[in-house]
Amino acid sequence: GIVMPMYALWRNAAKPSMRDLEVAFQGNLCRCTGYRPILEGYKTFTKEFACGMGDKCCRVKGKECGGGANNTDDKLFKRSRFQPFDPSQEPIFPPELQLTAAYDEESLVFRSDRVTWYRPTRLEELLQLKADHPQAKLIVGNTEVGVEVKFKHFLYPVLINPVKVPELLEVCETEDSIYFGAAVSLMDIDAYLRKRIEEMPETQTRLFQCTVDMLHYFAGKQIRNVACLGGNIMTGSPISDMNPVLTAAGVRLEVASRAGGRRSVHMGTGFFTGYRRNIIEAHETLLGIHFQKTTPHQHVVAFKQARRRDDDIAIVNSAVNVNFKPGTTVVKSIAIAFGGMAPTTVLAPNTSKLMVGQPWNHALVERVAESLCQELPLDASAPGGMIAYPRALVVSLFFKSYLAISRKLCDAGIMPPDAVPQKDLSGADKFHTPTLRSSQLFERVASNQPNHDPIGKPKVHASALKQATGEAIYTDDIPRMDGELYLAFVLSTKAHAKITQLDASEALALEGVEAFFSAQDLTEHQNEVGPVFHDEHVFANGEVHCYGQIIGAIAAANQTLAQRAARLVRVEYSELQPVIVTIEQAIEHKSYFPDYPRFLTKGDVEKAFAEADHVYESSCRMGGQ
Repeated sequence: GIVMPMYALWRNAAKPSMRDLEVAFQGNLCRCTGYRPILEGYKTFTKEFACGMGDKCCRVKGKECGGGANNTDDKLFKRSRFQPFDPSQEPIFPPELQLTAAYDEESLVFRSDRVTWYRPTRLEELLQLKADHPQAKLIVGNTEVGVEVKFKHFLYPVLINPVKVPELLEVCETEDSIYFGAAVSLMDIDAYLRKRIEEMPETQTRLFQCTVDMLHYFAGKQIRNVACLGGNIMTGSPISDMNPVLTAAGVRLEVASRAGGRRSVHMGTGFFTGYRRNIIEAHETLLGIHFQKTTPHQHVVAFKQARRRDDDIAIVNSAVNVNFKPGTTVVKSIAIAFGGMAPTTVLAPNTSKLMVGQPWNHALVERVAESLCQELPLDASAPGGMIAYPRALVVSLFFKSYLAISRKLCDAGIMPPDAVPQKDLSGADKFHTPTLRSSQLFERVASNQPNHDPIGKPKVHASALKQATGEAIYTDDIPRMDGELYLAFVLSTKAHAKITQLDASEALALEGVEAFFSAQDLTEHQNEVGPVFHDEHVFANGEVHCYGQIIGAIAAANQTLAQRAARLVRVEYSELQPVIVTIEQAIEHKSYFPDYPRFLTKGDVEKAFAEADHVYESSCRMGGQ
């Protein structure tokens, strides 16, 4: 997980920058090191590689590393110990294992007892499949459906993978827009837009710049490599990063169906009809998205607030698309979209109507803030809690947008330089991860110090080399043995209840399910467990005392089957009273730990003192040393 993103980055860029390195690891979580040693090692591949001390580096001052002393070093290895890099010797997929490339270009169908997977290669074939199976899910990166199937246990009988349909991978440009097929990956969109931003006038690329800025915080690079914009639109998550941008911009979508042919729809008012629903019909397929080029009097900005900077879902995000009357700060038209404030991405039409014809100034901000609070109240029962915080973010993100657009108007000479206080303009800045600057110094030991003597040497973690090279063996790496079964637990869905019925008959009826175990299969002694006092149970015996307590276990031929069967075990409960969740309730109901306090004793202390030849006594004051 750590090595492969760096290898991919190195293959794609012989001398990556530190920013490239930062982006490459957006999607990696490391609970062990906190990233510093990882980036410390990998920064040696970057073009900015130098001592982390910068211009304060000892060598810049003509001294030895460590301030002139000759007993420290900053190197953990010698380059001479490694083979020189040879680009022609990179590992590739062994050609002898690829029998034929024909299957890569043919339409394929995979069937199981519950799911059928199609991979069409022609648009006509795809549209026919959607006509025959309107509820089928289209899969490109599997970043949404994969989560639903694995963790939410959704079942989709028909899945369609359209990545071989040319019309969904098309990228083309017209005089007024750039068109991306619905299956084009987010990274490909990002790369193309960045290229055109460098080549085109700034006034035409403001929507493009807003898009690439938001894509930087869209999941991690690994996800963006496979996920597509079409999937993001059709999933319709209320906290989608891109849907507010597309909604505020009113982008045009191309859709098609077998019966109705092609048609165009616009994202904006009325596009989303409910939670994860939109106006595109079930039998239709999204073909692509048009990104309009902006005009000199148009500005588009977007912001996202999440709990961490990278690879996190939004609490609230916003996008503002405003057109001014030429040469003025008077609002001609404006669209303001928010995510996280309703079951869908929403616009603020009343606030937009209020702003039309008004000058872009601080007085307008005051009116907009009041209007947004009324138009987007957010129900107190909304998921996530902390309702006051998202409500405040709506106003905060609009104010941030106001500052960002005002700065551009000031730079263009349309607004006077002092229209916005200089101290406020910094509020428009986005967070920028500072370049890694660090340095490690190690004691330089004598050259004749034996290898087995570790004193003063930086030691490599015992399993580091095996983990870094992929040679470490984990449970899933161990080959399956003949007759091996997988165990899946049946867990309690109640925190304090009596089990009234436990029925595994439906689970045992599945082919490949071998057995179900519960407390009835063990003696009372066998079911007891605990580190000192055996006061817990392997399987809940009559009552459950916490959510997730183990009630039983299914043994089946494989992991997927065992977990599926475990969900089919029917458990009925009777709620127990009283429910005690506070200390006051525990006192009221006299709910105390039994036999408290407990003592652990070994031997007879009084007898030992009596038989001792000498007894030494001392006294100390309370609070003394």
